[in-house]
Amino acid sequence: MSRGLLACLLAALVAVGPAAASVEEASEGLASELAVDDECAEGEECSLNALQLRGKAVDGDGQEDFGEGEELPENTTDAELGSAPDGYLANSCRNGGYCVMAGYLIVAGKGGAVGMESINGGNVGYYNHMMSAAYHRCGGSNCVLITNPRGFRSQSRFHIHYRHMNGHGSHLKSRMEKAACSKDGWVKGGFPCHGKAKHYSSFPGVFSAAMGAGSISSAGVSVWPGSCGHGVIVLVSYHCSIEHSIAIIPPTKHHYNYWR
Repeated sequence: MSRGLLACLLAALVAVGPAAASVEEASEGLASELAVDDECAEGEECSLNALQLRGKAVDGDGQEDFGEGEELPENTTDAELGSAPDGYLANSCRNGGYCVMAGYLIVAGKGGAVGMESINGGNVGYYNHMMSAAYHRCGGSNCVLITNPRGFRSQSRFHIHYRHMNGHGSHLKSRMEKAACSKDGWVKGGFPCHGKAKHYSSFPGVFSAAMGAGSISSAGVSVWPGSCGHGVIVLVSYHCSIEHSIAIIPPTKHHYNYWR
């Protein structure tokens, strides 16, 4: 659309007054069209780039959604990503909120969010909100939401996995239900990584709740929706990761599924 035609359309909208769309709305729409024209002045390649930008999904919370199965950069291995103090996830998500990546990750968008050890009483609400976002995306009884502890993750930027359980995960959930469903407090029952479990009748502020079991700076937290017929079980595990033993993780080479 030419600039001259756009200008004429804007003038016509101004002339008809409030009976039509507001001038402000019209101006915004025309400005958007002009911006696209400017972006694509160089031809088809630019037009393709503009279409790709338009296609970026945004989730219901207004945060960037990087979509299902986004690939890692070429010639990049999990070990190389993990060697950086603040690697690929940190560079990909810097919006100050959180990002949804690869269809199974919630990634913190704040630079200071470096793993479980970053959580404290002053900022725990931010982390609770991200776990709620994970629960919103996988809240069925076959789901498990997972964070890994310091020393057992390949990316330092705080992130949460939301996945489906495997057979071992289902067995562990049954064990926790037998131990925790009829109890009010934290229970131990030979759970992995010296874990402590507690049942909540409704979804809690997860990390606030986990702090009730003790320090979580070297812990991993997993959340098990649909436990005990209703509510969730929160499991706090110490100094090791249970992610790969409890969750279905497709064996895709050079993919986020290799990230912990």
